[in-house]
Amino acid sequence: MTIETWSRDRSRDLATLLERAMPDEELSEDELLACCWDDPDPAGPGDPAGVVLARIDDDATDEVRGAVAAVVRSFGTEPDRVRLAWVKLIAVDPAARRGGVGHELLAAIEAWAWDQGATELHLAGSAPFYLWPGVDAAATEMLCLVESRGYKNVGSDVNMALGTGFRSAPPEGVVLRRVITDDDVVAIEALLATHWPEWLDEARRAIEHGCCHGAFSAPDEPGGPRAVGFACHSVSRAGWLGPMGTDPGLQQGGVGSALLGQVCRDLQIAEFATTEICWVGPARFYAKNGATVSRVFRQYRLRRPAT
Repeated sequence: MTIETWSRDRSRDLATLLERAMPDEELSEDELLACCWDDPDPAGPGDPAGVVLARIDDDATDEVRGAVAAVVRSFGTEPDRVRLAWVKLIAVDPAARRGGVGHELLAAIEAWAWDQGATELHLAGSAPFYLWPGVDAAATEMLCLVESRGYKNVGSDVNMALGTGFRSAPPEGVVLRRVITDDDVVAIEALLATHWPEWLDEARRAIEHGCCHGAFSAPDEPGGPRAVGFACHSVSRAGWLGPMGTDPGLQQGGVGSALLGQVCRDLQIAEFATTEICWVGPARFYAKNGATVSRVFRQYRLRRPAT
């Protein structure tokens, strides 16, 4: 067998593999490019980034049997900088399963992560850009694979589904609009910087794609209008909702529900019957608006072996 490092010009090959291995996910080539190759830009000189490795047969066919993508992210500054790695996806061709390909791919990506200075490798949501928030709890073979390699379960998260027919009117004094103008972008980024700075990168991508809605106070408010909420969709996966948030001082007043309705309107126009609310935080908020748990994901971690 051969393990190859794939550049972005092999994105079509990766998409073709995913069509065979995970047809229900309906992952597009653009989504794979954005998540597996365009994330992240290195934080600084010498910083590691991401990689896509493919397992190829050593014969005349050169058949692609599987692939794995991962990323290393750095936290802090030298000499205390910490590097952690995340597996973004792993896929094995159905015709090659139960033959050790999954083990080979994980072994290769673990070796790569340790070479990049990572101290841990996670199978979890590689925020800010990710394809899943963990390992699908229904993926029995994958659960067995990672546990057999010593990964430890460290938690779980859920997605919820909501029909895109949902609508809710904004409360009095609140105006909703798509975030397009420079003034609105500045206001939304100020809200995020204050309450959710970890979501800035996702929100910026949504704004760039026209997929961010904002809630703003009335124009005649003293000091001028300000952003009081936001909701994004299709950041990493088409039709998936998130992140979204409401100014903590205005929560439970209808702002979030109104934004949720705006996103559903967008997606209904795009012919999505439901939206997948990814990596849900407050399940109660979405449940009261009609959403139900659709998928459960388990999160795993492997520590670098002692040398």
